[in-house]
Amino acid sequence: MRLYLCVTVTSRYNAPAPGQEIDAALLYPALARVVSAQPMLKVGISKQDTNEAAFCHVKAINLANHVSFKTLEASCETLDQYNDHIASQQGWHHSQAWLNIEDTPPWRVAVIKPSPTAPRALSNIQDIIFSFHHALLDGTSGKLFHERLLEELNHQLQQRPANTTNTTNTTSSLHFPDAPKLPEAQDQIVDFSNSPLYLAKALWNQLAPARLRGKKPVPWHSKPIDFSIPYVTLTKAVDFQGPVVAKLLKACRLHNTTITGLFHALTAASLCARLPAAKTSSFVATTPISLRPFLGPSADPEFKHSLRVLVTAHEHELPAPLIDHLRTSKSPDQDIWGIAQQVKQDLNTRLASLPRDDVGGLMKYNSDWLGFFHKKHGQPRPASWEVSNIGVFKTASGPGFTVSRMYFTNGAMVTGSPLSLGLASVSGGPLTVALSWQESVVDQALMDGLAGDLARSVTRFNDTGEFGAMG
Repeated sequence: MRLYLCVTVTSRYNAPAPGQEIDAALLYPALARVVSAQPMLKVGISKQDTNEAAFCHVKAINLANHVSFKTLEASCETLDQYNDHIASQQGWHHSQAWLNIEDTPPWRVAVIKPSPTAPRALSNIQDIIFSFHHALLDGTSGKLFHERLLEELNHQLQQRPANTTNTTNTTSSLHFPDAPKLPEAQDQIVDFSNSPLYLAKALWNQLAPARLRGKKPVPWHSKPIDFSIPYVTLTKAVDFQGPVVAKLLKACRLHNTTITGLFHALTAASLCARLPAAKTSSFVATTPISLRPFLGPSADPEFKHSLRVLVTAHEHELPAPLIDHLRTSKSPDQDIWGIAQQVKQDLNTRLASLPRDDVGGLMKYNSDWLGFFHKKHGQPRPASWEVSNIGVFKTASGPGFTVSRMYFTNGAMVTGSPLSLGLASVSGGPLTVALSWQESVVDQALMDGLAGDLARSVTRFNDTGEFGAMG
């Protein structure tokens, strides 16, 4: 239905020495080992446009059909300009439909490097964009993919003879005559249970006539769900360096919250300052939650560290009185920290009750997903934004390639939040807050303003200890 095409996680790989780069001869053997060890990278999807969609066995994979190498033609005078090029490339990957996915597993790897005329500071870096169908993997798996790939690249680098590059006869064909054993679906290994009250409420909200359900306040959601709008995802990154991140983390601990909670609050403050009060009386924000800590005793230990989908989400209501106070407050920092604390408390409460009364436990009751989504056309979006945090990438410490930046984005969510923030960081290094949205659903000026507010407020906090007013 082209409602959500892929998730994308990009890592910046730093070469161990000038002239060493990730070429086909280095990448293909490393990638082959990653793919061979991960069942979800070896399957296609059959009947994807029906309610009988299923994973299917792909007997042969040609890595050349999944991998591309690109040298940017435009000259980049600064790192910021290069990052803008990466953001544009990332959005392009989000917007591409998957083709022939019955025979070709739906994932891509794109190796990007700066223009040959780029400054020396950019000469030893390459970005690898990993894009994948969300039915295969979740965002955390995207990070784990790069951790595995980094290990295999450095292993391959050790096997390469000294002073050798671009060797010929690079093998790109992989053969899997036997169907892989797949990780269990999350509803099979997470002990979801639904109380009668929760189940009754869920069914009532979905099936009862609108006139009987009562009128709920509609949070700001930019534009209603519209399947006719072309599916084009745009992305934009805001980077915060290691010392700034360390200061933010310390402040979050002092205020009993988290980086995730803080960026929910900063987003709320920015949108309050930039959107008319009449259209933004309330917000609803969403946080995805990893279900990896909630695997039941029946989970196969073989797949404990596999790339897969194990995720749910929680919604945070930011009602009109709270938003009014934030908008008119003379002490914005107090309100920002207050919202950040509320998000943390919401998540703690939800984590304590999981996997009871979760939407994941309701999916088995729906036999017509196509019809379920078709009915959403023209309806208000359920949430205002999403903050998804895939955590910290633990880069290599020894000789070889290292990773210095993570850039994680969700594709535009046609039936979900109009905008998304993807958070990812590198241990001891930068935190990248990646914005993504559907073109023409959210104004470019609003997203530029949000990015600017996040950058300025965090910089101000680093300098003065206060975030200050937005806008």
